[in-house]
Order: sequence, then C-alpha cells, then structure tokens
Amino acid sequence: MDDNYTNAREHFFGAIRALAASEDSIQARLIEANVNILNVTIDEFDGDRELKIKFAKLLDLLAVDQDDLETVATENAAHMTDFEAVKVADLICDFYCEIT
Repeated sequence: MDDNYTNAREHFFGAIRALAASEDSIQARLIEANVNILNVTIDEFDGDRELKIKFAKLLDLLAVDQDDLETVATENAAHMTDFEAVKVADLICDFYCEIT
C-alpha cells in the first residue's frame, strides 16, 4: 500500500468499524462514522480529481450546510430514513475501497 491517502484511509477505516461494530440504529452508527470522516479534508485528494469529487458528494450527503459540519452531519444522519442511511453507509464503504 502506498503513502497516498494514509490519513483518509485511517479515518475511513474507523468509520467502517463504527458502521459495522454496533447494535445501534443505522443512524446512530452513521453519526459515529461521521466523527471519523469529518477528520478528512478535501485537500487530501488534490492529486485525484475523481476522488475529490466523490468525497465532496459524500460530504454533501452528510452535511449540506457548511457552517458547522459536525453538528449538521449529526443532525442530518439522525433524521435520515433507514434507506437513506444505508445508502450513505454504502458510499462510505465504496469510497474506502477506492482509496485502499
């Protein structure tokens, strides 16, 4: 594994663990995953335009409002339907696969 996206891989792996290793609702697991994902910045993908766009889209799903990403992401996840939350969780897993 190369050194590209080391920080992002670490945080996305933490997000996947939060999604997989809990008996909580999918919304609660997504809130926990957000804590990890929001530690990744879009600048980490400057060398890859496609990943940068995919990450930006994921951030838009997590937190449309840009004022306080963590608070907004928590509120958004808490109000997602199970279907919406599963869709976002799938995108998180897919993104992790792309950066590994």
